[in-house]
Amino acid sequence: MNKMSEQGLDFGERACVQFKEIVLGKIMMVPQRPIGFAACILAIIVAQSALTSCGSGDQAPPATNTTLAGVDADGDGVRDDIESYIDTTYPAPAQNETNKALRQYAKAVQSTILHADDPSLSRQHVHERFRALECLMARRETDFHPIFVELRARLLDTTARSNAYLKADDQVKGVDLPMKPMEQWVNQCL
Repeated sequence: MNKMSEQGLDFGERACVQFKEIVLGKIMMVPQRPIGFAACILAIIVAQSALTSCGSGDQAPPATNTTLAGVDADGDGVRDDIESYIDTTYPAPAQNETNKALRQYAKAVQSTILHADDPSLSRQHVHERFRALECLMARRETDFHPIFVELRARLLDTTARSNAYLKADDQVKGVDLPMKPMEQWVNQCL
């Protein structure tokens, strides 16, 4: 099993696991205890995405890939190339709620990447990411997965960013990340 597969298993394990299921021909961990269908789906999606995310093939402009942080000219916590993608693909006001949910997730991932060396902040940011995912699932119930996969691939578009993300996840092994009940997901939107 390759390193990325191991990371997928680790994340699924932290999400609540212990029983195995075949997903995309890989053995993945999914929830065992009765935490609800939605939590099981999220654990599978996150683990699957760790193995299959590759985005649309579009490349970010070179300036955004020269540093871990990338370019965030307006200082809102979301890289400019990610803002451009979100605004072009999910323009406000027509898709304002989706736009905001994606920005919430992007900001949480950016914080995760930038604070990967700090165990305390890594714990805080993993909770922020889960709440942002719940928000996105509330806003896009039927097509959450492809939207999430595409954005995550764009956020982790360099080896340094992917490694920082995985390092931050390693800092939160054993942290309990209970999902909110599905009817509360919309309340997680900022």
